[in-house]
Amino acid sequence: MKTIIFSILLIVIGSSLLQSCSDLLEEEQIVSPPVSTYYKTADGYKGLVNTTYTFSRSLFAGGNNYAPLVFFGTDLWTNGSDASFIEFNAYNSAIEPANPVLWELWSNFYQGIAVCNTAISRSSEVNGMTEDEVNSKVAEAYFLRAWYYHILVMHFGGVPLKVEEVTEVETTATRASEDEVYEQIIEDLLFAEQFLPTEQSDFGRATKPAAQALLARVYLTREQNEMAATYAKKVINDYNFSLLNDYADLWDVANRENSEVIWSIQFSQDERLNGLGNSYFLFFTPRYDLQPGMKRALENDRPWPRFLASRFYLDLLQSNRWRDSRYDKSWKEVWYANNENTLLPEMQIGDTAFIYVPYEVPEEVKEAKKNEYGIFDINDLYDGENTIGSLELFPQMRKYKDPLRPAINSGVGTKNVIELRLAEMYLIAAEAVMKQGKLSEGVGLINEVRLRAAWPGMEENMKISESNLTLDFILNERALELGGERLRWADLKRTGMLLERVKMYNPTGRANITEKHLLRPIPSNMIDRLTNREEFQQNPGY
Repeated sequence: MKTIIFSILLIVIGSSLLQSCSDLLEEEQIVSPPVSTYYKTADGYKGLVNTTYTFSRSLFAGGNNYAPLVFFGTDLWTNGSDASFIEFNAYNSAIEPANPVLWELWSNFYQGIAVCNTAISRSSEVNGMTEDEVNSKVAEAYFLRAWYYHILVMHFGGVPLKVEEVTEVETTATRASEDEVYEQIIEDLLFAEQFLPTEQSDFGRATKPAAQALLARVYLTREQNEMAATYAKKVINDYNFSLLNDYADLWDVANRENSEVIWSIQFSQDERLNGLGNSYFLFFTPRYDLQPGMKRALENDRPWPRFLASRFYLDLLQSNRWRDSRYDKSWKEVWYANNENTLLPEMQIGDTAFIYVPYEVPEEVKEAKKNEYGIFDINDLYDGENTIGSLELFPQMRKYKDPLRPAINSGVGTKNVIELRLAEMYLIAAEAVMKQGKLSEGVGLINEVRLRAAWPGMEENMKISESNLTLDFILNERALELGGERLRWADLKRTGMLLERVKMYNPTGRANITEKHLLRPIPSNMIDRLTNREEFQQNPGY
């Protein structure tokens, strides 16, 4: 199957005339295709729809991307040695309207929405395509518009709701309510569900089950639990998706297309097409290259320690490890020697260079092995719940591991990002039916996910009963299954648990977090451009 190539369509509106500087030269008129004509062609319209995907990659590219908004400020992650924008973890006064992270999200997503609006507005003008073909293509734009708006409304609350193509400069804006934005999101996704195909020849394009999966996520956010369960179960039961037998296979960079992926955001090994790439592989990688016997290598990723697991998260992973394979299959504890110039006295190339484990190792064991390899444990990273030391070394979360980059020090990742996958649908359905009092059904759905995660022989130990099924249990289960997949802040917010969990498990942010932090401030870069900025309401407390 082919992969979508994202390209911004650059169209020069109108025509341009190159005049000669000499009467001796013949004048030649060079005309670029006018938008009003080009978007009416099949090729032009398909190119326009392709462009609706482009801005989805802005979440993962460069240093000022979406990452601080989704990893910081929860119970699962805290800041490493090279972290920036730690205000989103500390909930301090630097979370203010001029913060560049907020503008990056806002500006990129509204550009994406603008392209979607153009594709939707011009769909009735396309020639050379049947009505069904046009509906199938425009449904992709409806899906992407819903996805962009869902992330915006989750972070900012009510936002300007633009659903028509903008053809003139606009200097005023008003905020729609959260309810109005969600109504539009659901309307868009219902259109997408109706007209998107079940499968696409280009992997990464929106499909009918992708629309249904996003509807399940949105309905759960809106506490429309019956609809959330219905749509999650449609995805589970009506298609050929299946949980991979081995949880580790989900994170294999060579396994981009598999039975569990419902929709993923595409990147490429072709540097000409990859732009800034997917930078997330950097952010969870410790400074392994500073240890004896080690130097940077493609297979170990390039280090930029921005996010490390909280004490709560490491303890949760470790407490389940005896029966649950998910920690071992998505985290790295052992690094192997690759630098002959800095080997320890009893170390050879290929031997263990050091380990970092999320439990306590007796000092006598560390001392006995000090000439063979380094041993670091939970006490080198945490004093109780508080981080200590340089915060450069820690166990590495490997979900974004990317050894296919073009060079050792390249910060341009190639790995696709799984945005919707089947295991989440089981967890959405389980939470939704639990909230309807259908505990037995919820237990069955949870156990499907937990059985896949069980070590051989531990299947019965992984099964839960109705007495286990609570909101806290589901949040912990989502941490075990989906941790690091950019959902945690939204999960805690939508369940009403953000303040409680931060105060319980995030010592950096607990003293500062308040109700106002359930929303981000509207970027001042947007408000300052308005001629009606006095009327435009900022979120409370900012």
